[in-house]
Amino acid sequence: MDGRIWRTVKLFLFWCFLYFAPMIIGTIVGDICKNDAIIGWAMLLACLLNILIFFGKRYVKLSFGRIERRMVWPVVGMTLLIAVVFVLVEHSFYAFLDVEHLLPEEVEQSSDFGQRLFAEIAGILYGGIFGPIAEEIGFRGVLLDGLFKTRCRPWLAILISALVFGLFHGIGVQFFGAMLFGIMVGWLYWHTGSIIPSIIIHVVNNSLSFIDLSGQSTIVYLVILVVGLLLLAYSFWWLKQKV
Repeated sequence: MDGRIWRTVKLFLFWCFLYFAPMIIGTIVGDICKNDAIIGWAMLLACLLNILIFFGKRYVKLSFGRIERRMVWPVVGMTLLIAVVFVLVEHSFYAFLDVEHLLPEEVEQSSDFGQRLFAEIAGILYGGIFGPIAEEIGFRGVLLDGLFKTRCRPWLAILISALVFGLFHGIGVQFFGAMLFGIMVGWLYWHTGSIIPSIIIHVVNNSLSFIDLSGQSTIVYLVILVVGLLLLAYSFWWLKQKV
């Protein structure tokens, strides 16, 4: 096996260990003690370990990459726009398909987990801030960046990392949403050479996950979808021209 591929595999497995080991232990203890707060703190600890080790040891670089200094704030602003629009488009699409009735058990389980998670301060910090940062470290900073450094073509590397990212979030609706998200932020990472834009989008995406667009008329969903997709297309065109 090529040395660069092997290094990427080892780093990603190390990331998985740091991410899952505290969570598994915390979940077991939390279930025994009937205390969801323990699970939330275990998840938060797992993410903090990842962030401190991977940024501290410089396994993943926290820099603006190819983004020029004068373009930092415009790029950050455009990234925030992409994040908000993507959330609206994704939620409108799910509401338009009436996913709650198509996959009631999956939606109920996901909703129940989210309510339990965000009921505690540790869960809020994990789900809204540190979880997204840790996941970007693993899937873009380690896996995708490692694939870029091999002979793997950029589009294939982005697709592979997005597929793994989708599987990481489960099978079903979440898989497709996460995979599309992975393709989007994967392109951003490839184009900018920076993990910062993908972190911003991921944090905003998770923080706005509580948005509920169900119960709207079909025309409202179509307007949001069309306008949102046009804004996303313009945003990526702008980034391609300016960065």
